[in-house]
Amino acid sequence: MRIAISGRADGRGARPAVRAATLAVAVAAAAGLVLAWQAGSALAAPAARQPAAAARHVAERFHLTSDDASSSRQHVQASGGFTARGYARAGDFASGHAVTRLVFRRGVMRLVTKATSRSASVPDPSTCRFTEVFSGDYVIRGGTDRYRHASGSGTYVSRIFGKLKKARGGGCGVQLASFWQSTRTNGTLHR
Repeated sequence: MRIAISGRADGRGARPAVRAATLAVAVAAAAGLVLAWQAGSALAAPAARQPAAAARHVAERFHLTSDDASSSRQHVQASGGFTARGYARAGDFASGHAVTRLVFRRGVMRLVTKATSRSASVPDPSTCRFTEVFSGDYVIRGGTDRYRHASGSGTYVSRIFGKLKKARGGGCGVQLASFWQSTRTNGTLHR
């Protein structure tokens, strides 16, 4: 699922009066709903009084993919304020609480997920295909090197598409014929 957030969270490129009066809050749900709220000048603090750290929190998305159910290593693509490719040493998203190490050229970040919703389909008897979906919240914890102080949070959706091998006597067996997992996050990052 791709979720697009419109507007710039840092306010660059806007006139000073607009920058001081605008507060964008993006809330992404599994349906991909994005809301924006305009705050009046009485609610927004002047730019000079806002902490520097708040200005550095930017929209960020991670996309983890794998086609091997037996491997804990996944591909990862970061996009948003930080763009890079790397790999992930994935935790078990299905367990409800997982710690995944996102490994990039300049360091490692920890992605800590907590599942709040789960669903799974029974394998279709004619095609032996099935799906599983896990969604919830995540936080980014610091890691190593350049990302030692990284932090952030948001939501994630993890989808598994699988197909079981046919059994000799008919129906579906227990071994996988194919597997695909895609996990997408949507939130903010501060490095």
